[in-house]
Amino acid sequence: MDLFGDVARETGVAPTTDPASSGGFRYRDALRLLFILVVGSDDAAEPTEECVKVFSAEKRLMAMDFLVRYPDYLADALLDVVETEGDVELLEKVVGIFDADEPSVRLVRMVRWKRGAYENIEDALSLLSYYGLVRSMQLKGEDGKVRRYEYQISSKAVAFLDKCVTDHPRLVWYRERMMLVMRVASNKSGSKLKDWQYEHPTYGQTLHGDLIPSIRGEVEKRLRRISEKLK
Repeated sequence: MDLFGDVARETGVAPTTDPASSGGFRYRDALRLLFILVVGSDDAAEPTEECVKVFSAEKRLMAMDFLVRYPDYLADALLDVVETEGDVELLEKVVGIFDADEPSVRLVRMVRWKRGAYENIEDALSLLSYYGLVRSMQLKGEDGKVRRYEYQISSKAVAFLDKCVTDHPRLVWYRERMMLVMRVASNKSGSKLKDWQYEHPTYGQTLHGDLIPSIRGEVEKRLRRISEKLK
């Protein structure tokens, strides 16, 4: 079986947009998660072919996935960085998110659940595991309870993403998007990223089981205010 061929067939050979839906396609979802895991991981302390990089914590994975799937929330988080650092180049990246209409065409909705934005990622992780790209590990405490999930990433996974981007250059969007996500998430735990999400009334007031709405309008207003200040 060829994961690369399956991704190409199910996504229509590297589309430029993700459909706005709560379900999505399993190969597309697996590919998105793989970009998050590879870009958001750290080098393994003792690398092997089966584990060259390690991504720590399921909560952090979910929080970063949310930022990829909701471009308006990512834009808002990036504006926090812009205001702190006065980064005009990053401001232009945020402008580009709205110029490309990404809060509409790239939106892949998530459900609000007890611990915030949620999606069952087991199917996607099972695909990645089947192809030898990622191995999910449960780290247990002395009481035997699972304390943290760790994702071990193989050298094959890194090579696979390089091939994806080389053969279908439009998929570089995922890699570039993760560069922006890392401006927000690189030094934050999953808990801190989740806490930031709850600071938004629209997110926090969404009923359990409902789809989390977009905050495009309010972020665009904030973008205009900040743009005027930095001119």
